Amino acid sequence: MKILELHILQSFPVTCLNRDDVGAPKSAIFGGTPRARVSSQCWKRAQREMMQSMNGELFAANRTRFLILALEEAFSKKIEDDSERVRFLALAAADAIGTIDNIEKGNVKTLLFFSPQELVGVVDAMLEINFENNLAMAYDSKPDKKALKKVQDKAKKAVKKFGGKVKDAADISIFGRMVADDHSLMVEGAGMFSHALSTHKVSNEIDFFSAVDDVAPEDSEGAGHIGTLEFNSACYYRYIALNLDLLKDGDHLNHFSDEEFQAVVDAFVRASILAVPGARKNSMMGFNPPEYVLGTIREGQPVSLANAFE
Repeated sequence: MKILELHILQSFPVTCLNRDDVGAPKSAIFGGTPRARVSSQCWKRAQREMMQSMNGELFAANRTRFLILALEEAFSKKIEDDSERVRFLALAAADAIGTIDNIEKGNVKTLLFFSPQELVGVVDAMLEINFENNLAMAYDSKPDKKALKKVQDKAKKAVKKFGGKVKDAADISIFGRMVADDHSLMVEGAGMFSHALSTHKVSNEIDFFSAVDDVAPEDSEGAGHIGTLEFNSACYYRYIALNLDLLKDGDHLNHFSDEEFQAVVDAFVRASILAVPGARKNSMMGFNPPEYVLGTIREGQPVSLANAFE
């Protein structure tokens, strides 16, 4: 395995980069010591958004449950003046990709990660199929089960176009895609991300704050609002790796030119170093660049250096 690795030391004073279920900074026990933690999922989203802002043509994928609405918009660009057929086709395609949750809201039951060009591929494949009168019968207020089965079987064949050789889904190749309803649509991510852990012991602190009511009556006393929130200060060790061999194989980006592939890796490295989770970005300003980055390209398995701080 040829891998690109980044070992990063990054300090943040007075921040809450990643909150838990009660609003406190996330933490972990490591080496018998409580540490500050930022989950890999949290930092990956910040990286993905920065990569998209750097090159929206290569990194255009979105994660959403509102698949029906996205499909309706895509079908309407291909079919004019037939809103009913657009609706039925969108429902059939969404049903084949992910289980429909709420038709009125236009969503499916789980988040799906897809690019605009992938969606166009599904739409084009669906339009080549002759559904006869099954569409209306399958998605009527009282659906016909036999018609529904026929439509679903045909739609599932069209959905195989989902995940084809497109040029706007480099982020899916890096971050991966999980589709529980159809394993053929899954993509193994070439990127590997550890949870960021503080290199030292950290105890969360509590900030008491008060807000003044600017137009309170003269005889009123006290603050307009009081409250508390938790924060910490920490130097984090972050480990990020990219499997270059996997990224360039037939299920990922082997259809990219050398220049496009280089642009993908360049954006990945830059975002890995510069992206920061946006929690409380205006009140705590956690925009501190790394103090140290060690980058390596080598053969072998990924090796985190977190134990250096155990």
